[in-house]
Amino acid sequence: MDLRSKIENARSILRSHGLSGLLTHITRRLVWSVRGGEGCRIFLYELDTPRPRPEALRAAAAHTFRFATAEEIRALHADPAAEVVDQDVVAFERGARCLLQYDGDTLVGYTWLNASPLIHVMWGMHFNLPDDTAYNYKGFTARAYRGKGFQPLRHLKVLEHIRKEGQRRLFGYVDHLNLNSIKGVRKSGYRKVGVLRCVRKPKKVRFSLKVASDVWSKTIRT
Repeated sequence: MDLRSKIENARSILRSHGLSGLLTHITRRLVWSVRGGEGCRIFLYELDTPRPRPEALRAAAAHTFRFATAEEIRALHADPAAEVVDQDVVAFERGARCLLQYDGDTLVGYTWLNASPLIHVMWGMHFNLPDDTAYNYKGFTARAYRGKGFQPLRHLKVLEHIRKEGQRRLFGYVDHLNLNSIKGVRKSGYRKVGVLRCVRKPKKVRFSLKVASDVWSKTIRT
């Protein structure tokens, strides 16, 4: 990242999170810098009781929530405004599911569920989820509907769908520098359950995982 990009990034953080947020970002970046390599810290979250705002529930009273069909994914992929990319289409073909929220015929937003309980986090590191937990990722809200608190509502709706299949909670992870996403998962009701620390150098990769035992599965998966 060049100097101009760094300044713009700092201004964006200041606008969204204030001076305390900017200082948090700077401190974390300094503390987790690795000489001669890369370092990172990933926060792990779970959600079993979403907290949508009452006004979001009222505003979406007539909305429909359903898992996307292959035809709908193709149509969204063809619409740049929907932000469904090639990788999403491949994930869908491999079993991932996308819960859609519609206001009549207008797309309000969506959220994705991974197909497998074995989640690739980074640098080849995989996280092994229990069978009662689904990995939730990539939330999207159309511009006209942003600011209404619909993402926590979609978490509530997706849990209503998958509880019928024996899954009772959602899992997510966020880079510790991504203050926007951290704010978003907290607003949804996600609870922090662990931390993954990572260091990568030319001849060495090291991971350190600390997580609540009920979020980790001992099941052998291939």
